[in-house]
Amino acid sequence: MKMYCLYGVGIETERAYYYRKTIQDLNMLNGGSDDEIPTYETHLPYIMDASVNEPERHVHFGTRSSDGDVSVPLISLGYMCVDKWQNSKTLNPSNINITTREYKHREEFQVNDPG
Repeated sequence: MKMYCLYGVGIETERAYYYRKTIQDLNMLNGGSDDEIPTYETHLPYIMDASVNEPERHVHFGTRSSDGDVSVPLISLGYMCVDKWQNSKTLNPSNINITTREYKHREEFQVNDPG
C-alpha cells in the first residue's frame, strides 16, 4: 500500500481572527444603558474586531493570514503529512511510507466565454 499526501501552497489563507467584546458588554461594564445598542449586537458576546491592522504580521481588518491553499493554512496542511502520519504508531501502525508533495500555486490563463 502507498500513501500520498498532496496539497497546494503559496496563497494567502485566513488563519486567525481578532475579537472584542460587544457594545452591550462594554456599556454594562461602564454603567451605561442598553438603549443605544445596535440590534445585530444584542445577543453576541464577542464580535470580530476589524479595526486591528498589522500588515507586517499579515493582519488585515482583524484577520490574520499565512501561507496555504486558500481554505487551509500550511501549518495544518503539512503537519499530518510531515509529522503525524510519518511518526505515529496509532495513525500509521504498519509504518507505510508517506510520499508528500507540495504544489506551488500558479496562475492559469483563463478565457471567459462571453456567450
